[in-house]
Amino acid sequence: MALNPFDASGTWQEVTMPLEKNADNTLGFSLQFGGGDGELQLDKVRGLEMSVVYITAGGTVNTPFATGSILIDKLELVGNRYSPFQTFDNAATDVFTFDDMSWAGPSGKGSVVLSNNTTDFVEGTGSMQLDYTVNASQGWGGYINMTDTTWVFPDSFANRTALVLYVKNVNPLTGTTPQRVTCRFFLMENSTGANEDWVIEVPINFEEAGEWTRYYLPLKQDTVWTDSAGKTRFPQTGFAQTWWSITGDNIFNQGSITGYKIEFSAGGNDYGPQNEIFTGQILFDVLQQSGFKFDDTEAPAAPVVQVIMSSFSNLVTWIDVPGETGETYSIYYSANPITDVAADGVEPLYTVSAIPENTSVYVHQFYSAKIDKDRTFYYAVTCKDFAGNVSSAGTFGPVTNKAKGVPTVSINPPTAFVADGNISEWDGITPFVMSAALGTANVPPPPQVVDGDADCSAEVKVALDNTYLYVMMDVTDDAVFWVDDASTWQNDAADLYIGFYDSTETHRAYWRGTKPDYHIRFGKFKIRNDGGGAECDSVIANGNTDIVPIGGSENYYWGEKFPSGYIIEARIPLIDLATKRNSPSQTTDVISWKVGDRIPFDIGINDNDGNEADAGHAGVDREGMIFYSPSNRDNGWRYVDSWTYTWISDEVTGVDDQPNLVNVYNLNQNYPNPFNPSTKITYSIAEPGLVSIKVFDILGRQIADLVNKQQSAGTYTVDFDAKNLSAGVYLYKIESGSFQATKKMILLK
Repeated sequence: MALNPFDASGTWQEVTMPLEKNADNTLGFSLQFGGGDGELQLDKVRGLEMSVVYITAGGTVNTPFATGSILIDKLELVGNRYSPFQTFDNAATDVFTFDDMSWAGPSGKGSVVLSNNTTDFVEGTGSMQLDYTVNASQGWGGYINMTDTTWVFPDSFANRTALVLYVKNVNPLTGTTPQRVTCRFFLMENSTGANEDWVIEVPINFEEAGEWTRYYLPLKQDTVWTDSAGKTRFPQTGFAQTWWSITGDNIFNQGSITGYKIEFSAGGNDYGPQNEIFTGQILFDVLQQSGFKFDDTEAPAAPVVQVIMSSFSNLVTWIDVPGETGETYSIYYSANPITDVAADGVEPLYTVSAIPENTSVYVHQFYSAKIDKDRTFYYAVTCKDFAGNVSSAGTFGPVTNKAKGVPTVSINPPTAFVADGNISEWDGITPFVMSAALGTANVPPPPQVVDGDADCSAEVKVALDNTYLYVMMDVTDDAVFWVDDASTWQNDAADLYIGFYDSTETHRAYWRGTKPDYHIRFGKFKIRNDGGGAECDSVIANGNTDIVPIGGSENYYWGEKFPSGYIIEARIPLIDLATKRNSPSQTTDVISWKVGDRIPFDIGINDNDGNEADAGHAGVDREGMIFYSPSNRDNGWRYVDSWTYTWISDEVTGVDDQPNLVNVYNLNQNYPNPFNPSTKITYSIAEPGLVSIKVFDILGRQIADLVNKQQSAGTYTVDFDAKNLSAGVYLYKIESGSFQATKKMILLK
């Protein structure tokens, strides 16, 4: 914002920030960093941040700094984005008609006196003052109300999400039971030829004098409710028809509003004495429209889908839905026929974002572990229109085609690992080859540039055991550069993206806990755990440098090779990987795996040839990148679903009693749940010991003893067969050492 920090006058400066998109961020808001559609959508703002930034040339020597004090006060919204329902400026005459129950006679009626208040208001030139009397002269109570006769249906009102009303209760309400008086805001609607009155309660505290208060009135249908005293009330979170007169189609249609009125109502004899008189004074200011929503609620038609087989891939094609503009498309695939895109086993095919209109084709590349194999898929495509309505799925399949065999994460790591740059101990492990000539090195769009395999290519080997993650990277690079005080991604460095879970579900953001995703960067001085950009902690230091080791120099090597390029050798303790990105307030990750898991996976190589200068540093300009995943496009640091996948070996074994690495005790929810007649219970043991798992009915009676034996640290799965039990809720409990946990499961019959 256009604030002069050198102003030493000591006087208040008013700074106006236009709520609009502008590349000049002194005249509006510009996108600083991140993804999304790049548009400023005010209805989706979730918070704000203020910061003072000192822009320098960077570097670590004699870093400049600035100090000062700034007072900030009265941050407010000004102006009207939409035309107000009513400004209440000079509204005391010729605007409202009122009903003071004059039909009840002099002793039974109330009173309404309107005047303009030009000294106490929120915006504009004044507010409207109401001095009133409510007379509870009837057995059902009493009221006064006022109806705006000048109101005109505003443009695009059906697209608004709420009304906002400013009210100031000047004087406490007189009377012995003021709590029986409520403020009701009416919207009159006629969409079927019958008048319908829709009401929301405005929660004004009439018992106390107050300051100006903003009341938010959501424009949505709600229902009446009964309070603790058994009284029927209108909702405060939406509009409901009057319970004494339900007419029309009983559907709140804000596109057919015909007017509004404001009413003060006193409850009947069951709230207080008949003929009780209430008097008060209240101010009204701007009644404004708020928010944005689409008025379109009709789902588009299902797309027409066709799939064409290609080499190690299927081309999914569809016809854009006629009559739609600005729509997007989502693609799903499964090994089984698709009847519900949200069902288990159905995976989204697209990555990073939905597919825009006028695309009509997407290439599904698919793989198998190590060798080419036939794979059969079913496909579905849905259309989301500009208003957010989603179509039913257009489907196609089955399609059987050959899947490309890809390298896997080996479960046979080097037996004599030494982090020294001599990679002979890695012989026998199949590498992931990243080569432009072979079509396995994928370069993101410009400005990223890679001039062939001599400029940037790599062979990468990855292995696992129950203690370590092993990584070897043999990077070919015709010019290796490193600037110590630059960001690691600007230099010649490599990235490994890996998730430790069977990827039958797709993550967008990085997960933690029992299904963690990791972004590991291998730089000249250390391995760092980027963790989706959220945390950047050192894991291991390079033993090939003079810096103080972190985590053991015997586990990491980064060094240049002849004639050009560099070698990386790393052995990362899984316990460090799981814990060194966690703050004290975070739950420790659980790294567990089994042979046959299909895991999220990718590799990235950053290439700095030192040809440019950036931010005052010679040679700090990453010219190019390559990724193993064709979908990454430099999005892997923030979006897990832009990675590809591989397997932990290719030999699928049973999961029962197969210990894996874990570092915490854990009892998972059974799956499936609810179940009939059997389910699986998975649990983790941090230390060797006696393990007991028992099942109880809801009354606490033991009905099964599933596990009662010594077990090593690891993850285990046990089956529970309930075919002889009645339907209902059951409990299962684990005990091992000091660890105890209990969960519920539901048996259906």
